[in-house]
Formats: sequence, C-alpha cells, structure tokens
Amino acid sequence: MIRRWAGDLALGMRLALGGGGARTALVRLALTAAGVGLGVAVLLTATSVPHLLGARDDRASSRVLAPGALAADVDPVYAVTRNDEFRGRGLQGYLVQATGTRLPAAPGVDRLPRPGEMVLSPALAELLGSPDGELLRRRLDQRVIGTIGDAGLTGPNELFFYVGSDTVTRQPDATLVSRFGYESSHRPLSSLELLLVVVGATTCLVPVFVFVVTSTRLAAAARDRRLAALRLVGADRGQVHRIAAGEALLGAFAGLLVGLALFQLIRVLVPRITVDAFRGGLFGTDVVPDWRLGVPALLALPLLACAAAVFALRLVVIEPLGVERRGTRTRRKLAWRLFPAVVGGALLLTGLGGDGADNPSVIVGVVFVLTAVPLVLPWVVERVAGLLGGGSPAWLLAVRRLQLDSATAARLVSGVAVVLAGSIALQGVYARVESERPAPREIRVLASYYATSVPDGEAFTAALRALPGLGAVPVRTSAMIETASGERASVVVEDCPGLRARAGVTDCRDGDVYAATTYRGYVPEPGDRLWFSELRRIARAAVPQWTVPAVHRVPMSGEGAPELVVTPAALATASGVGLTVNATLPDAGPDLVERVRNVVGWNGSVYSLGTGRDSTSALITRVLSVGSVLVLLFVAGSLLVAAWEQLRERRRSLAALAANGVGRGVLARSLVWQLAIPVAVAVLVAVPAGLVLDWLVLTFVVHRPMTADVPSIALLTATAVAAVLFVTALTLPALWRTTNLENLREE
Repeated sequence: MIRRWAGDLALGMRLALGGGGARTALVRLALTAAGVGLGVAVLLTATSVPHLLGARDDRASSRVLAPGALAADVDPVYAVTRNDEFRGRGLQGYLVQATGTRLPAAPGVDRLPRPGEMVLSPALAELLGSPDGELLRRRLDQRVIGTIGDAGLTGPNELFFYVGSDTVTRQPDATLVSRFGYESSHRPLSSLELLLVVVGATTCLVPVFVFVVTSTRLAAAARDRRLAALRLVGADRGQVHRIAAGEALLGAFAGLLVGLALFQLIRVLVPRITVDAFRGGLFGTDVVPDWRLGVPALLALPLLACAAAVFALRLVVIEPLGVERRGTRTRRKLAWRLFPAVVGGALLLTGLGGDGADNPSVIVGVVFVLTAVPLVLPWVVERVAGLLGGGSPAWLLAVRRLQLDSATAARLVSGVAVVLAGSIALQGVYARVESERPAPREIRVLASYYATSVPDGEAFTAALRALPGLGAVPVRTSAMIETASGERASVVVEDCPGLRARAGVTDCRDGDVYAATTYRGYVPEPGDRLWFSELRRIARAAVPQWTVPAVHRVPMSGEGAPELVVTPAALATASGVGLTVNATLPDAGPDLVERVRNVVGWNGSVYSLGTGRDSTSALITRVLSVGSVLVLLFVAGSLLVAAWEQLRERRRSLAALAANGVGRGVLARSLVWQLAIPVAVAVLVAVPAGLVLDWLVLTFVVHRPMTADVPSIALLTATAVAAVLFVTALTLPALWRTTNLENLREE
C-alpha cells in the first residue's frame, strides 16, 4: 500500500510539472512556489528572532565592565562608560587607563588603547572619515590603532569606541576592572509588553498560514480537469485525492526551496538596514532560525498544503466522463465558522491556565480569534454578493462573478482582513502601553563635567558660556566629602557674591565653609581631615585629601539655596579635588549640543532629559513596526500572485468577452469592483473583530480599560484599502494581455 501511495504522489508531481502543457505547468508551479516561498521566508525570519536578540545580548554582555575580584595575571585598567549621542545616533564606548602592560582582553579588540590612542567600530571610523563627522572629530582626535571586530559589537552600524585616557581616575564613575563581560540578567516583560509581543507575533504569522493554504489552491480548475481525465482512465476517488496531494506537495517543496533562497537573501540584506529599527543594526549571521520552532513550521507547511488540496475536493464530483460535475450548490454554514472565535473568546474571558499575558491560553485565544476572520469572511462575502443588484456593465460583471465564486474573492482578501484585525488590536494594546508611560518632562540638556580643581571647573564654565546662546546658562559645582568613619555629605562650591545673591548670606569670607542652620546632616568641624568620596573609592587614597577650615552656621534663604557650602579658597590647600560641574541647558539645536559635548570632552557627559523611552518597550515597538511592514508587503505580494493566477485561469472567458465587444475599460472596472467589494466586506469584518480582540485582551487578560483610537483605526483601514487598490492597478497590464484573442485557443 505504501508503494501505491508513493506512486500516486509521484504521479501527481509529474502532472504538476507537465499537465496542461509544459509552459503552463511551469507558470502554475512558479506561482504556487512563490506564494509558499514567501510564507517560508517569513516563518524562518520570525523563528530567527529569539536567536537574533540572544546573540545581540550575548555580545553586549561580553563587553560589559566586570568589577569584582582582580585577576593576578592581568594588570587592571581604570574604565568608565560613556553613553553619548551624535546627531540622534547612539554613541557608546569606554575610556580606559592602563595600570601596567598586561592589559585585559576586550571582545573584538586586539589590544586596549593607551592615552592618545583609540579603537573604533567600522561604522564609527567611517563616520569620522566623512564630512558629517566634522564636529565629532574634535572629540575623537586620538590616533586610531585598530577597529572592533564583530564579537565586540551588537550590530554592524553601531558607533562604539575604546579611547585611551590619562584622566579616567579623576572621574567619579570610574571602575577598576581586570576583565570584560558577565552573564547579564534581564527584567521580565510587563504584562502589557508581553501582550504586545503576543498580539504582534500572531498578527504577523497567521496571514502566512492563510496564504500558504491559498497558494496550494491556485489553478484549481485546471487541476480538476486533469483529475477528471485520470478518472476516465480508471483512477478511483482515493487515487484522485492522493494525486491532488502530490501536485500540492510538489508546489510546497518548490516553495520550501524558494523560501530558503529568499531567507538567504534576507540574511544578506539585513546588515544593510540603516534605519533606527535596531540601534546599531543587525548582523546577518545572527539571523538563524530556532530549530525547535523552524523545523516544526517547515514540516507543517507541506502537510498543510496537502490537507488544503484534498479538502478543496470535498464539494467537487469528478466523474470518468472527463468533465467536472458539482453537486447541488448549497449556502455556506456559519455555525462552524464561528467556532474558533467562540473558543478563542472563551479562553481570553476565562484565562484558563493562569492569569496575565504569560498564560499560554492567551496565545491560543488570540490565534483562534484571528483565525476566525478568514473563516467567517467567505460566508459574509457570499451573503453580501447575493444582495447586490443591477448597475453598470462593469458592476454587473463583477457582481455576477462574485455570486458564482465568492470563495475565491474571499480568499484573495483574507490575508488583508487578518492583518487589519490584528493591527487594530495591536494598536489598542500599544496605545494602552503609551498611556501608562510617565508624561515626558520638559526637554533639556544636562552637561556634567568632572573637574580636578576649582580653576579647572571655572575654565569649563567660561568655555561653556562662550558658546552662542549660553552666556547666562546656570552652573552648579558640587562634591561629595567623606570622613574616616564613612560619614558623607554633599557640598556645593559657591563664591561669596553668589552666596549672597542666592542664599541671602550677608557675612561671607572666601576660604570658609558655611552650613544652613536648618541642615540636619553631617557638618564638618574645623580641622577635620576628609576625602573626596569618589576619588577615594577609585584611587584608594590612604591620606586625607582636605583639611576643613573655619565652619559657620548661617541662615540661608531663597529658592534652591544650598545647605552645605564650600567657598573656592577653602579648597586651595586640598591635595586632590573631585568636583562635578552641572549645567542645565535649554533645548538646543543638534550642532550646539555637539559643541557642548566637545567642550565637556571625555571629562564628563551630556544627556538629553525628557526624550528617553523605556528601552524594552521601544525595542518591542520597533520590532513589531518592522514586522508589520514586512507582513503588509507579504500580504500585498501574495494578493498580487493570487490575482495574476486568477487572470491566467480566466483568460478564455475574458478573451471571449473582449471578442464580443466588451471594452477593456469595462473589464478593468469590473476587476476593480471584484476586489473592492470583498475588501469592503473584509473591512466590515476585520474592524469589529480587531476591536473585540482588543477589548478581550485588555479587559480580561491585563485588566486595563479599552479606549478606541478612531484616527489610528481609520489610518490602518485606509492603508489596507490602498494596498489592495495598488495591487489591483498592478494587475491591469496582465489584463490587457489576457484579453488577446489568441487566448481563445485551446492549450
């Protein structure tokens, strides 16, 4: 029996290659392979996401500073992290200061740089060499001794550096390390973030399986005629079904090969992505499918193709007379089509198996609800088409075609309906995530400079205020002092004129220390010997760095008045000073911000306040945004493939209409109506389905109120309709060729 089944499958494959003429068979096979191949490429790419993100995280973790026990065979380095920007692009790296010759190894770097040297990522080196990097070259003016390899970068477009400096020990956030890298821990996703992933992934993957089923049913009429001929020569019904499965199997196998080729093309093109979808870009070598997800998906596709081909024959009666006879045409039933929606809704309502978005029943429920959309759509299209009446010739042709074969039209737009329903639900979840994000603060730029003396801080202040528009920018100089017993206090460095103006202190002498009478923290006594806390931690200074002069308790008033003040002359005898000079700037243009960064140099940092977003949420949003665009392109491409096949299959009837005087314009308008009507129905089905899914997951899964975002829904609907109309326009040239009288000839 196995041999007979294998023979029937092999016969089906041979018929798929040569049935109805070699050229026609190859065109049919190519269309099927293209449809399945698109699905395979999307599935492989989707199953590569875990490895891609994991590889990025592993490389990022491998270069993180690892403080702790120092290795005996390595001379440690002082290092400080710098997270910077250059005109909106992330700029990150380390300043390092060696303590010996046996430097620790950093991933992707031959050796760490010494003062005056630097090692850059290829993208950063390219930027510095371009005209756009002129302002950045003033900051990165060290000698380049090498480039960072892939092992030390999260992506090919990342701007990363290692800069050698002899001032690292003066910076309060410096760390002494003898190795790079440690196993990082990531915070778990919040319920809303996890729900965003679930709905987004389901929205991206369900249309793939929908179109794989549709692709295996291309050229169904020609296949049925071939099967009728086989019945004529003695094939029984079981053989006919196995032969049909063999034809679908060949298309599925060809689609697997096409999908693998497309996937390899995606891996080649991925490093060229320069948009901010992923900060630093993606390595093509990271796009590796997870075999636990990819292998079952690839094995499921041929089985799904065979099942769809056999299932399509359930209403077809193939007799040995060489003709195709259909049984009595019956109206579609709605009950079983609603079953997945009912089951999915019940799972989301009851939350069987647990509470929250990490419950597996939530994933199953979302999949069931979205799967119900393409199942219900043919029933609705059939009912709507049956209600439509007369009109123009183009309208009549379109309506009559829909009444005769509404299932084909519904299959053409089912992918659009699924994407639209899922996108509406996804937009609702995303809107809820955004609404729970803290309101953004006023956008400001905070510049911090680490000074080693009062004159050093004054020089920075003068250079900063010399920049255009920053002549009156407020500056605050502070330090952290520490006693031998570990008591700490934060002090502000202020001259007497400033102390009189800001705090209302009338009796001030430069060289003394002043504490507010209301201050209840540690107040140093005259003669106390103290350290500057951060410098003591870094340099492990054993000798106190500063002896406290006279200390006075005075009343201080005014907004922002400090509580513990050190006048500049009081620090003149300090053996080592660690001061932080902070300046808050109004929101400025990008060039001015870069000039501020150049003034700060590597002895500080510049941050943009009020513009940050949660990195996890931003990453999920970027991934889903790219995925949504790819799925929309996939749906448009699949719709185009199916529309071309429909035109090719109907070429004789269209050519006959043209031969009998029906103009091409009428046929073109008829083609537009044949897609426009199902699209309108798809919108009517998808919008309520998306809103209901949004309500279910927000109300019963994460217990948040739902708010309909009408403008976003309208935009999503308009985008879906525009995609269908664009595809329709692309099919018009094929329509002109189809109406040639040569297509009246039998093949």
